[in-house]
Amino acid sequence: MPADIRYALRLIRKTPAFTASIVLTVAVGIGATTAIFSVVDAVLLQPLPFADPQRLFQVAEKNDKLHLPVFAASVLNFVSWREQIERFDDIGAVGFGSYAMSGAGEPEQFTGFRISPSVMRILGLHPVRGRSFEDGDERPSAAPVAMIGQGLWRRSFGADPAVVGRTVTLNGVPTTIVGIAPPQLAVLTGGGDIWTPLVINIANEQRLNHLITVIGRVKRGITVQQAQTEMDTVAARVRQQYPEIKDWGIHVVPFHDMFVSPQLETGLWVLLAAVGFVLLIACANITNLLLARAAAREQEIAVRTALGASRPRLLRQMLVESLMFAALGGAAGLLFALAAIRAINRALPPKVLPVPEIAIDGAVLAFAAAVTVGAGIVFGVLPAYRAANVDLHDVLKQAGRSGSGGRARVRNALAAAELALATLLLIGAGLLGETVIRLQRVPLGFRPQGLLTFQVAPPAATYSADQAMLLYQRTLAALRGVPGVRAAGISSGVPFGNGAATRTPTTGLSPTAVPPDTAVPIDWRVVSSGYFQTMGMTVVGGRDFDERDDRAAPATVIVSQATAQQFWGRDDPIGRVIRIVAGGRDFTIVGVVTDVRQSALNQESPSMYFSINARSWPTMDVALRTDLPPDTLLTDVRRTVRAIDPDLPIAQVRTMDEWVAASAAQPRLNAMLIGVFAVAALLLAAVGIYGVIAYSVTQRTREIGLRIALGAPRAAVLGLIVREGMSVGAAGIAAGVAAGLMLGRVLATLVFGVDVRDPRTYAAVVIALGLVALAATAIPARRAASVDPMIALRD
Repeated sequence: MPADIRYALRLIRKTPAFTASIVLTVAVGIGATTAIFSVVDAVLLQPLPFADPQRLFQVAEKNDKLHLPVFAASVLNFVSWREQIERFDDIGAVGFGSYAMSGAGEPEQFTGFRISPSVMRILGLHPVRGRSFEDGDERPSAAPVAMIGQGLWRRSFGADPAVVGRTVTLNGVPTTIVGIAPPQLAVLTGGGDIWTPLVINIANEQRLNHLITVIGRVKRGITVQQAQTEMDTVAARVRQQYPEIKDWGIHVVPFHDMFVSPQLETGLWVLLAAVGFVLLIACANITNLLLARAAAREQEIAVRTALGASRPRLLRQMLVESLMFAALGGAAGLLFALAAIRAINRALPPKVLPVPEIAIDGAVLAFAAAVTVGAGIVFGVLPAYRAANVDLHDVLKQAGRSGSGGRARVRNALAAAELALATLLLIGAGLLGETVIRLQRVPLGFRPQGLLTFQVAPPAATYSADQAMLLYQRTLAALRGVPGVRAAGISSGVPFGNGAATRTPTTGLSPTAVPPDTAVPIDWRVVSSGYFQTMGMTVVGGRDFDERDDRAAPATVIVSQATAQQFWGRDDPIGRVIRIVAGGRDFTIVGVVTDVRQSALNQESPSMYFSINARSWPTMDVALRTDLPPDTLLTDVRRTVRAIDPDLPIAQVRTMDEWVAASAAQPRLNAMLIGVFAVAALLLAAVGIYGVIAYSVTQRTREIGLRIALGAPRAAVLGLIVREGMSVGAAGIAAGVAAGLMLGRVLATLVFGVDVRDPRTYAAVVIALGLVALAATAIPARRAASVDPMIALRD
């Protein structure tokens, strides 16, 4: 074996151009495959960073009548479940929180979460420093405590160990920092800097107020079916006790499904398959190169055979050469993968993946090594077999004449396979690219250009509901006076933002288009007067909110056109009444506004809006419309808010264009990566078919010269070679189109607004690939047509 390696290295050094072409081709394939596999491994294959993650589940509420298979839970239902479970070690709850922190420098607003003390035990986690929450911390009378994340610990406290036990002010309340949270806790909550106990005050809760996520750990040996059976029994008991939840049940969801949506999982597997196709195309290209070199080395192989070299010995030598090429390409590909992963981490928008960062670990290195060896065998075995099985007498007798038709058929088949895979990738890239275009053109229902948004959260300990309302009014009035601000409004959640974006079951009173007492989940927001104007929304019926909509007046609501149509069809909804099932409160419709896409570009959201004068919400998003670049207002905005309350921070400062762009991050990333792979595949396929036809022309030089000498027009020779190349191209493209039609349904969950068998996409791909194949064929065809018959015959 060492002798084989030394011989292979000598051959590699003697043919630097040939070696470079193979190594670069392998590097592209191995590097891209390794980079995408690292994402798949981190998201889909690696176990979640919790103790015994296979025993962890989300315990969600469901409502089959409302087509809600997984929904948030209410605090009261959580308390009822906790009292009755037997097959779970414990269950815990997580709720969103927002924290204004003072006492540690400049006041800042942080995102955080309220968690049951049992959550850390369920996950098997321990604080980096200090202690976790104790069961008594969830009582309303308990002293306020908090854990902070390592990022906040480093940024604001310089990683000082003495921060444990220090008191800071959170939302106006002196709070003791009792621990530094482990990074895995942020994986569960999707980020966050501050965690506080989920304080349960049963007197203040409603059983139909779904605000928390419940998680649980089952006992050892308990299956998901057994856990579901127990929770079905628990749900039935709770429904008997509390008839208002008669339509609600419990759905036990594997923990993995909490973090990875079906669309994300499908998208990652599609990307891995796509980059695998690129690697296969690269292997086919290299196989053709090695077949060509094996044909050129037939004399050498024949002489070695005549001198006593056995076929297994020759086969081993050729495979060692291929593996050496693969090893060099794999090493270069690993460097390419490292650069690609760094680029992915930088370009990846927050919360697209459930992991904070992609990295190359031992599993990824093992995968890269396995793929490298596999690729070396794949592209080396056929040339090695061909070379080791040459007919000694025929080769020595032919003395270098052209190769057999069998070899030509193999090379043509490989080139056709390359084009088939490239066709499949281009179809996928075209459909996903069209999806991104459709998403960018979808009507939003508002005008994002010229909008600046930020979030404020007046601490409940400092501001009562009435005081918070006055603060919002003063803040809006002051901001409307800032130079460059045309309009200002406030909402509990701007479209695509991180504010409140909840749905609540709602019924329509008086005759409706839906069956009586049928509840429909409707998105809701709390907004100020002027919000619709600021966002560029249109009040198409009735009126906007004004001073008439206060706490003492009859409760009012403004609904979107989709909401009105869902309940009353084309009838005028003004003056009609809707009822919020949770709490049973009625609201009179005073206005209708245009529909807005609230949370996803590919989903319409029937919505309703409550007046901020009548209903408070702890965290609000301020929207400012300006004719100036929105970022230029930030200094004046901060100064204005600080003048009203120096301790009130602003957070999540973004333009609306940024929010909209983030909402399309995953489909845009899918389209971009598939597009890159498709272009790489197209280039490799073009090189492949060019190489096949060019090699064929070289092998047939004497035949072509003889044709021309016997009077064949050069145009006929040109046509002969072009037809040969295009027949290979047509076969490959046809196979790729057929595969695309069969596999199109795989992309069904990833596309929007376009049929997976869209004829325009398929036609564009066929035309583009046909032109590429023609161009790749035309160059060697022109060379064939220009052959000098005298030189060809003399050779």
